Amino acid sequence: MLRRMRAALALFVMLFAAVNALSGDSVNTLVIYDQRVTDLENYTKFFKSLKESSYDKSSNQREYRVQFAAVNNGDAELLQLYRNDDKLYDNLIIFPLKTRQISKEISTAKLLEFYKDGGDILAVTSPEGLVEPVRLFLNELGIYPSPKNAVLKNFNEDGPSSKHQISIANSVNKYVYDGTEELNLEYDGSSALLDNGEYIVEILRAPRESVCKNTNSKEEDWSVGSQGHLIAGFQSLTNARTTWVGSSSFFDDEHYSANGAFIEELTKWAFSEKSVIRSVGATHNHASGASYEEIPYKIKDEVVYEIGLSIWDGKKWAPFSADDVQFELRLVDPYYRLTLSPGRVTEDTQYYTTGTFKLPDHHGMFTFLTEYKRSGLSFVTESDTRAIRHLANDEYPRSYEITNSWVYLTAIGSVIISFILFVVFFIASSKNIPVDSVKKQQ
Repeated sequence: MLRRMRAALALFVMLFAAVNALSGDSVNTLVIYDQRVTDLENYTKFFKSLKESSYDKSSNQREYRVQFAAVNNGDAELLQLYRNDDKLYDNLIIFPLKTRQISKEISTAKLLEFYKDGGDILAVTSPEGLVEPVRLFLNELGIYPSPKNAVLKNFNEDGPSSKHQISIANSVNKYVYDGTEELNLEYDGSSALLDNGEYIVEILRAPRESVCKNTNSKEEDWSVGSQGHLIAGFQSLTNARTTWVGSSSFFDDEHYSANGAFIEELTKWAFSEKSVIRSVGATHNHASGASYEEIPYKIKDEVVYEIGLSIWDGKKWAPFSADDVQFELRLVDPYYRLTLSPGRVTEDTQYYTTGTFKLPDHHGMFTFLTEYKRSGLSFVTESDTRAIRHLANDEYPRSYEITNSWVYLTAIGSVIISFILFVVFFIASSKNIPVDSVKKQQ
């Protein structure tokens, strides 16, 4: 009996540890698909690479825990992103869908809420399926996929063909794919038009000899040439990422030998495993080394500003090197905008500094700000607001210390000296005149 109790207790401890490990270390990913459009057996290589992906941001292994939910298979309980206002998943993958509505729990508003809460989304569409909530969600971000039945075509001498051999040279963002290996991707799908928003990330443009149109109608072409994009992303201010791909066959086993290397880099970027930078903190103090708390700033003080940046290289944090990191000193508009210079380097951090600079001759509440926002990289913002006071009465320079005042001081002195000399000469040169006393006669 005692032996059974010990065995049961050990089993309970093991299960408790496993649950904790999954909830604390695994990256929960929900995959939504339509069985009428997507056969998961054709994507084994893609999901295998995703499940085997791991990284070590906090010195603990984290692996993807993938949950599949079909929109037409009675998986209503799985088709939800929140439970009691708690986010259930870290990532969301949506494959092409033919249904009008995914679920009441997954609407455009819910997708936006999930994204605002830091969830990463990979939206895969195709000419066979673009569900309305996904389309409206992408439109909110400034990504406009072509309508249903729109197919990317080549206009070449041999006749139109929907399958493209795309050189990786069309990739326009080095932080998604650095181009170290030359690839010819196989793409069969549609394109999207992009807004000119600053947070949109262009990833892969359509070939110049392509056109995206509805082959079943005479409507105007959706995009022509490199005006269209085959893959695009959007990164929010909270560093959540949404990635859109206009071809589901791009990920299948048939094309994985050609596309696999690019897909792995793409999914790493989409789920924030690469091109992630962080700030280890910004500091500023007097050039003498005294902090603001010790000696509050006043106008024209000499100050030094420093910030440290690191980048995640897939295994560990490493120093982030760049030549375009800038510092701003703002009141309402920037008073100063200074390009930071590389300073000291530690094992995982590159520090940047302004060197010594003089605060402006203006008092007020100033913000010491570094905003580093580059397309494809996670955003870094460090700001600190401090008061810069005016000079006290006994801190102003004396008049005789100001060279421009010497003219006026000389004029004043000459007037005073002239008046004294006048009085002296006037008194010295005056004569005593006798006055006769005249008796007034009556």
